[in-house]
Amino acid sequence: MKLIVLKINALALTALLAACSETEQKQVTEQIPAQPLQLQPLYLESGKKAVSVALADAVKPLKRSPVELTNSDFASPLSDVKYVVLKRGQTVTGLLNKFGFKAREVYLLAEALDGFINLDKLQAGAAIAVNKQPRSAQISLAGEYAERIDAFYENGVWQVSKNRVPTRIEVSEHAVQINHSLYGNAAEADVPGDVINAALLALSHFIDFQRQVYQGNRFEVVFERTLVTQDEELFAHQQTPLQPTYLRFKNEEDDLRLYRYDESFYLEDGRLAESFLLKTPLNGARLSSHYGQRKHPVLGYTRMHKGIDFGAPEGTPIMAAGRGTIKRADWYGSYGNAVIIEHADGYETLYAHLNGFAETLAKGGKVKQGEVIGYLGNTGLSQARHLHYEVYRHGRTVNPLNLKKLSSERLQGESLANFIAHVASLQERTTRLANLAGGDSSTYAEGLTAEAK
Repeated sequence: MKLIVLKINALALTALLAACSETEQKQVTEQIPAQPLQLQPLYLESGKKAVSVALADAVKPLKRSPVELTNSDFASPLSDVKYVVLKRGQTVTGLLNKFGFKAREVYLLAEALDGFINLDKLQAGAAIAVNKQPRSAQISLAGEYAERIDAFYENGVWQVSKNRVPTRIEVSEHAVQINHSLYGNAAEADVPGDVINAALLALSHFIDFQRQVYQGNRFEVVFERTLVTQDEELFAHQQTPLQPTYLRFKNEEDDLRLYRYDESFYLEDGRLAESFLLKTPLNGARLSSHYGQRKHPVLGYTRMHKGIDFGAPEGTPIMAAGRGTIKRADWYGSYGNAVIIEHADGYETLYAHLNGFAETLAKGGKVKQGEVIGYLGNTGLSQARHLHYEVYRHGRTVNPLNLKKLSSERLQGESLANFIAHVASLQERTTRLANLAGGDSSTYAEGLTAEAK
């Protein structure tokens, strides 16, 4: 009898829950306003998505697509799309609304692209490829250079994929005769500023540019530019990646040649062409302020600038200049967020104005050369985003660009044999470059990248 009662109660409970569910569904349905929601657009200049609370609540029950990453080698060329360029002050919602996208669809697009592209931070000038159909749509944007992000919309769901775009290499060779300064004459010879800065930082391990550069000295550089071979309009707003591959500086005393191999510069005998401390502890930076006396941009009076400054985008990873022990990683007065590393032979390096530290960084911890310790910012007594980098020897500051102590690292075995073969393969190119008159240059296509081939 008890079993029968339990069964009846269970059936009654089930019926009661079903009734409650129907009542709740009816109430939810009745709460949805009949008139259109008053939606605010997605503003690009702000740090937050300016989407109305009503819109956010309305889309919560909607199913989101799992983010998918395709494994295909290269994306097929875009077809049947229209390219539009985001204008200053224009919102993504407003731009896509002209193609018939609803605000809710743009909101879901932003959610689906999370982890790939932040639509809030899409810059003016960015291109968007759009294909809008009555029941489906496609949006394509540029991620990193030669990386395409595709979003497909169907049945109320966005599917996102990331694909590579094939590229080719364009090689440029420049011979520069120095008349007043290496930077100035190289710029006059149409060598890009990023390439000049990279060359200066690499050569400064060997050359004192204040005392060893004279009129009539010769500078040679070979650099590669990576260019996409399809969907060019999508990447037109991005700077094409530049990579110096060969450097030569010749004066009366020296004939210095550096070859880029396995992401580093080496001398002809396979020795690593670097100091035991990196002079540039970040990638893609420009040297914005030198060591020595200068007028402080914030304080307004002249005082000793104990280091060198590098300008780069906020958040650029900062690397340890050499192997060592973390002495401090915290707020350090006018330096803002700062890291100090103790190295061998009485050396210390300081990295200032960071916007944050690497998660694993801690006082007393060990770091390797090139390990990320923090991220470029604008904290402390700083006028603009940059890295301030100082080097000390036994408590006294030294100019990082004047460090002469080379790394003892050298290629060995098979790596050395491959490097020597690499240098030999460039002999025709370097000989041709050596015969160019000062100010002359040549540019030619190397062909598709190894991946594209």
